[in-house]
Amino acid sequence: MDKLLGSDAGAFFAAHDKEAYKAFHLNTARMSKADFEKWLSSQDKLTAAPCKNGYGYIYSLKDGSTIGSLSLHHAGAIYSQDPSAQLPVCGVEISPDMRILDMCAAPGGKTSQLAMAVDGGSGFVLANEPNPQRNRILISNIERMGYRNVISSCLDPADIADVYPGYFDLVLVDAPCSGEGMFRKYPESIEQWSVDNIMLCASRQRDILNSAVRCLKDGGILIYSTCTYAPEEDEQQLEYMINELGLLSFEPSPLVSGYALKTADGAYRAYPHLYEGEGQFMAYLKKPGSEIRKYGSRLPSALKELSTSEAKALKDSVGSLFDDHPLYKYRDRYVIVRSVPEILPERGISSIGVTAAVYDEKKKRFVPHHQFFSAYGNELPCRLDLSPDDPDIRQYLNGMELTAGDGFSKGYGAVCVSSVALGGIRIAGGRAKNLYPKGLRE
Repeated sequence: MDKLLGSDAGAFFAAHDKEAYKAFHLNTARMSKADFEKWLSSQDKLTAAPCKNGYGYIYSLKDGSTIGSLSLHHAGAIYSQDPSAQLPVCGVEISPDMRILDMCAAPGGKTSQLAMAVDGGSGFVLANEPNPQRNRILISNIERMGYRNVISSCLDPADIADVYPGYFDLVLVDAPCSGEGMFRKYPESIEQWSVDNIMLCASRQRDILNSAVRCLKDGGILIYSTCTYAPEEDEQQLEYMINELGLLSFEPSPLVSGYALKTADGAYRAYPHLYEGEGQFMAYLKKPGSEIRKYGSRLPSALKELSTSEAKALKDSVGSLFDDHPLYKYRDRYVIVRSVPEILPERGISSIGVTAAVYDEKKKRFVPHHQFFSAYGNELPCRLDLSPDDPDIRQYLNGMELTAGDGFSKGYGAVCVSSVALGGIRIAGGRAKNLYPKGLRE
């Protein structure tokens, strides 16, 4: 760091004695900034201000509270994410029709940024995480955020490249790295540092990048990011992609150049002594050529139409709950799918679209899945709309039944806070039976 920063090195080291920033980004697919600011003004324990990167919020909480205790966190309207980690995705314009691959997606912060850009459009995000345990965390976050156009997979990057050569408009590689940029936020990571680990990470990153470039269409964009300062994992990887893989670097949006330090053409570093947030490296590259592949509009053959008996059983169990949604069966799951690739890998898909319902073997009937309420609950005609300070919110998150009140007929509905869905309810006899998953309850 002395060599990289010169006279700035002292300020860099001194910054590690300061407290790390706490921040989150707003899920604008579920809540507008105006509605969020209105909700924020009602909070007495949360103070938040926009990040200088123009994307998220830096916050503080009183009385030892955590971000996970907030109702909007449960509702998927906010995602805890370091300000610098938010920056790489902010460097490019993402249209809602893009086919996007997030190659190393867990825990899902950058996936969330990508997914909100295509939510409701004809595009989608394939979020891949090869580690099974981290993949489960990724799926949990995707479900909580209520995204509709996301597929998650648990595959080796080379396997994805075999299925999708030259396919994606945008590929993000937020690569596993030596984590030097996280030393302030996670001091325990210092003990894991070694030169050998840097070299191991650099080798693994090149394998991932080889596969990522294979997945990229002509004219497609690749974003490469790490949370380390090691040149072997940063600028040297940029040189490898240009000199060996034939990519071209380009300059990102001014948002990045105004927030991070340029170190090479198309490459920037965020430092904790200069900017909000921790250490982050990001590089922007493009594959030569122009779009030559024509995308089809057909659904993959792995998605099956429901049989007459399945459709009837669903109708008998949940009534008209899914009538306005394109419902399919994917293996043993009943899913709502609006936009996915024309083909899917034969194995390794861990979630697709929005899980609509599961079959309860004990009760011999279909039960709506929590992800359906997260994604579509605010659109249901039957809703309990609660104000931010309503004590029923805590009752609901604790798993308690609520009073439905007049005007609610028997059937399924959603509990919402500030018009954002927290989860589902089943109304019967004037009571709202709590469908919030037991594993998520406070």
